[in-house]
Amino acid sequence: MKMQTAYLLAAGLSMITASSVYAGPYSPGKGGAGEAGYIDAGIPGFVGDAGDGVQATDSNGNFVNPIFKSWATGVQLYKPSDEVGTYGMNGIGSQFADPSLATGAVTGKNMHTVSLGDMDADEIANHLTNPTANPAGTLVLTFDKAITNGEGADFAAFENGFVSNYNASGGATAGLMFAELGFVEVSTNGIDFAQFPSTYLNYENGDGLPSNYAYLSQDVSNVHNLVGKHSNAYGESWGTPFDLSDLENHELVLSGVVDLDEINYVKIVDIAGNGTFQDSEGRAIYDAWVTWGSGGLDFEALGVINQVPEPGAATMLLALGLLGCFSNRSKRA
Repeated sequence: MKMQTAYLLAAGLSMITASSVYAGPYSPGKGGAGEAGYIDAGIPGFVGDAGDGVQATDSNGNFVNPIFKSWATGVQLYKPSDEVGTYGMNGIGSQFADPSLATGAVTGKNMHTVSLGDMDADEIANHLTNPTANPAGTLVLTFDKAITNGEGADFAAFENGFVSNYNASGGATAGLMFAELGFVEVSTNGIDFAQFPSTYLNYENGDGLPSNYAYLSQDVSNVHNLVGKHSNAYGESWGTPFDLSDLENHELVLSGVVDLDEINYVKIVDIAGNGTFQDSEGRAIYDAWVTWGSGGLDFEALGVINQVPEPGAATMLLALGLLGCFSNRSKRA
């Protein structure tokens, strides 16, 4: 719900210029040198003359970061939790409901996203009663080449979070991230998905949460392995990294159902931010709630860093040689 949020925050009560203090163990979400050394340091969507993480323009000399070998190419499933075509509460405007916008390279453009929808209290209650019939907003992406478990981060996910410049009603705090968060899951067969272990350390037991938090911004240095914590809007472009090694002890991986060297599907699941959804340790997760119009997580792109490689020249020569041997044997026979 970033589009209308920007205008509402601009009407905030006061603008703060002092930088915020980040107390958590994870990256602050803003990218750049300030994130050096963090396990989840943001990965720039763009690099070049204008600097890492600066959105490319026709004249600033920046270009899409070549660390990304490929991007999502298809959509297996798009199932938002809100009705498509009705811009308002419990509705997503049609312009924010095109899942093809989540394929291809990152753009850093605020409007180049697909919204997963948000759930109000009644929808959450229905979800808890029957999650299969009433799922949270979901997007499943596919790829031309499988993602593999290599060195460091294997892919990065881009949502259109941004740093608030204002203190305002609805929980906006200057210097903190307006982040609509989501779980990330991976699959080999497109049916069985392993969810990344996540950490959320803000607002323990709801302490400190404002009574109205429809535009909540928060310290994302207390957030790990949830998409949406890095800035990717208003000229900045940073992706949240995900390392498949984090899933090595997942039961689906140990059983061989999910092969970390052949990930063909990535699922993004919106988190309705009233504390119902929990991290891997059972802690309540909060974000802006209830959002509307383009509610919930707004997904932009998924860049692949480690993918199944093309067969090397030596492998190709060996294959041709073996083919020749079989051909000669066949002729002699």
